[in-house]
Amino acid sequence: MFDKVTKSIRVLSAAAVEKANSGHPGMPMGMAEVGTVLFGNILNISNKNPDWINRDRFVLSAGHGSMLLYSLLHFNGYEISMDDIKKFRQLDAKTAGHPEVDTASGIDITTGPLGQGFATGVGLALAESYLSEIFGKDVIDHYIYGIVSDGDLMEGVSFEAAELAGVWKLGKLIYIFDDNNISIDGNVDKVSITNQKNKFESFGWQVLEVDGHSELEIVNAIEESKKETSKPSLIIAKSTIGKFSPNKQNTSSIHGAPLGEEEINLFFDEIGWSGDPFLHDGDIYDYFDKKRTEDNLNYENWKKNLDKKLKEDDKFKLLWKQFESQELLVPEILENTNAATRVSGGKYLNLIGSNNRFILGGSADLAASTKQIISDEVYSSNNRKGQNIEFGIREHAMAAVVNGINLHSKLFAFGSTFLVFSDYMRPSIRLASLMNINSSYIFTHDSIYLGEDGPTHQPVEHLMSLRLIPGLDVIRPSNSIEIAHSYKYLFSNTNNPKALSLTRQNLEYLDYEVDYKDFLNGGYVISDGDDFTIFASGSEVNIALQLKEKFKNYSVRVVSVPILNKLTPDNSKKLNNNKFSFTIELAKSNGWSGYIGNVTESFSIQTFGKSAPMNDLSEVFEVNSDSIAEKIKSYFS
Repeated sequence: MFDKVTKSIRVLSAAAVEKANSGHPGMPMGMAEVGTVLFGNILNISNKNPDWINRDRFVLSAGHGSMLLYSLLHFNGYEISMDDIKKFRQLDAKTAGHPEVDTASGIDITTGPLGQGFATGVGLALAESYLSEIFGKDVIDHYIYGIVSDGDLMEGVSFEAAELAGVWKLGKLIYIFDDNNISIDGNVDKVSITNQKNKFESFGWQVLEVDGHSELEIVNAIEESKKETSKPSLIIAKSTIGKFSPNKQNTSSIHGAPLGEEEINLFFDEIGWSGDPFLHDGDIYDYFDKKRTEDNLNYENWKKNLDKKLKEDDKFKLLWKQFESQELLVPEILENTNAATRVSGGKYLNLIGSNNRFILGGSADLAASTKQIISDEVYSSNNRKGQNIEFGIREHAMAAVVNGINLHSKLFAFGSTFLVFSDYMRPSIRLASLMNINSSYIFTHDSIYLGEDGPTHQPVEHLMSLRLIPGLDVIRPSNSIEIAHSYKYLFSNTNNPKALSLTRQNLEYLDYEVDYKDFLNGGYVISDGDDFTIFASGSEVNIALQLKEKFKNYSVRVVSVPILNKLTPDNSKKLNNNKFSFTIELAKSNGWSGYIGNVTESFSIQTFGKSAPMNDLSEVFEVNSDSIAEKIKSYFS
């Protein structure tokens, strides 16, 4: 029966790609046995309760092979119909070419950019280990499985994440490597000489090797991996891409293109298939029914145990309620002092951490500089309850791990580094927006005013570049009120990621208040006037208020814009209705007019910075109140 099931999976996957005239048939045809073992023997998942928190997670890091997953989900009774499969890669279909996440349909995380799924799965495993310690193994106790490809293992992000998984001894992380030695441009061994077994063993992983087409070997390897609790496991499954395609198997031509009419008919003959490839016998569905029935019963038993704990354990009930509600317990607002926003923000974050167990995060070896330390208790293999995560110098993996933690359930996670290093994190940030998850990225040293480290460390294009990512809110607070609002928004369930931008340099305390509701509008008047308007974000609000003092004979409106990309057209019109309007931001100004309308002049940084003390940079780039005042005066002379 196993062979009949794998035949159906191969046929359905290849046929869907053929019908779409687009897709990647080789991986599903090569990994049919692995997929069947996972869904038929291993995964503890509920098709009746697909978002069950204690389900095993399945990461398809080789997301181009999505038809393998769709075929399996269809045969397992998830909300993927045969009509959905016939619409593979068509407009608004459930069956996109590269799906990201759709838990209702059984899709936990599937990634297009290679390496991302691998690293995100590490975050899922960390979240499982953390919640298991908080709530107990009778509530949280599951595995993270995944299929990864040669391409995943070549991408640097997987290298970073694999070492973290080894350091953290994430024993419930089990990846199966589709070792077929084929990529788009040909044989992998033309461009890679890495011994993956030796590499992963050096990272602290258990490594097993199997025939990727042997049911028994795959089952035994997974069971052996589950017994190794102190190491993540990599199962190297030697496979044939496009298996049973007479002329295209084991070639790059089957990786990313349909078989073609002639070859798919030869494939059907080779595998012994006749009839409609979208019509399959009932026993294919029955094959998976036993496991799904068993797992649905596991859910019911789990739910009974949960309900019992909620009735009998008041401490557990309180924690579970806080977790489920995702309500942030907000500390009192910080004392108003002259300080860098990274410092005052760090103090506020630490207060938040003491009251909120379900926020985790850390920095890429820069906690001493970013000050973003949520707790003194560090997460490690010896302390799974630690909220503070030490990522090491691994910005790319940090962002993906943060995504994995947020994807797991109702945790909030953040990663922190210098704003200029957001370049390393951009692929993961973009995916967070695509997946509509609450990942947070806290960036400090957010302007040229970090000084002597020079242009390699001085972000110029990064603020507007991040604002260009659809769905990402970029936040620049200017005083303690805005800082408090920023962190409240950062850890709120809005189903979109946020990037918080903080200063290295000290700022004078700004004496104005704003309601949280107005803060969420993106911008607001902090000092009104009718002659001209100055828009500023973050530290530059200080400069804007200094300018108002210099223009006492004029009526000057100052607008703080902490979340520029949240400004609505109506709000922008109300704020920008004076004859002249100016913007101040110590970064590239391109794009401001797209948010606020007409801009008379922008005072900004249009080149790379320089290595020099802050005051010298202020003079050279003419972004101080004296220099800007002279330029504004020219419009009134």
